[in-house]
Amino acid sequence: MPRIPILSNMRRFLTAPALPRTSLAISQTHLSVVELRRNGRELEPRHLGVLRLPAGLVRAHFTEPNITDEATFAEQLERTITQADLPGRVRLSVALPEGSLRSTVITLEEEPNSYVELTQVLNWKIERNFGCKVEQLRLSYQRLSLAKEPPHWFVIAAQTQVIEQYERIFRQMGLKAGLLVPRHLGEAQWLMRDDFDHDQALLSLNEQGFVVVIVRAGEPLLVRSITCPPEEREDEFYRFMVFYRDRLLPADRSVMLSRLLAIGSSEERRRFCNTAEIALEFRPQLLEPHHLGLRLDPHAPFNHFAAAAGLATLGLN
Repeated sequence: MPRIPILSNMRRFLTAPALPRTSLAISQTHLSVVELRRNGRELEPRHLGVLRLPAGLVRAHFTEPNITDEATFAEQLERTITQADLPGRVRLSVALPEGSLRSTVITLEEEPNSYVELTQVLNWKIERNFGCKVEQLRLSYQRLSLAKEPPHWFVIAAQTQVIEQYERIFRQMGLKAGLLVPRHLGEAQWLMRDDFDHDQALLSLNEQGFVVVIVRAGEPLLVRSITCPPEEREDEFYRFMVFYRDRLLPADRSVMLSRLLAIGSSEERRRFCNTAEIALEFRPQLLEPHHLGLRLDPHAPFNHFAAAAGLATLGLN
């Protein structure tokens, strides 16, 4: 089964070879490059560049190449790296635009009897989830330890032609991209790096809708990508939170969704936290960068570089 580089263990992450400390996040509107350093018990950007992209330059799509003008994109990326004041060519972990890669948690009904049977079952479920043959995909998958029975697997899928375009651009620029993940996984890394007793949620708003990742015990319990017009996002988020409350919370409420990391404008973040409170009938803590151990200038556009910074934390482990 073809693979793309990804986390080899959701608890320990990659330890060999060491991940780079510099990360890149790409969206349809912005590029961001971040390198972090430790400052006592906190983290802070050592290098940071954030650049707004020309409209239409990046068009996130799962089955079609994303970059409409490769030369212009390379110029914009070079400007971002220069703005970050990074020396020479760098190794990067990369968070790709929302919708370019897809991730999901797959639940198996029972433990397969052999590796061949496991591969067959996973392939069948992957094709049903992503709507295409596994031969067209680069895949990475990892068994989760959330529950021993039934088995849960975390899967990331990318169309080969989508990944190959990004790899070609990076190669031509002399950049080496190792870890490639969906944008929401870079953002969710801020939650997965802590062994928090209660559930946490990432809400990542984007141009097509939003992605929610429920994190339990440092692993993704559920990933849901919802496409909808902006005016329908709050209603869709409310319905998702009700589903979480009714289907994923233990009957004794021994686990609660205690923290929410919302990626969006300040007004959107407050509004969606209020929606979560109404659906859950209790209010989760709305996380700010300082809650995550990140020291930032108050005016820094964290929503545009949260994914890159989240990936950069892996290089510090």
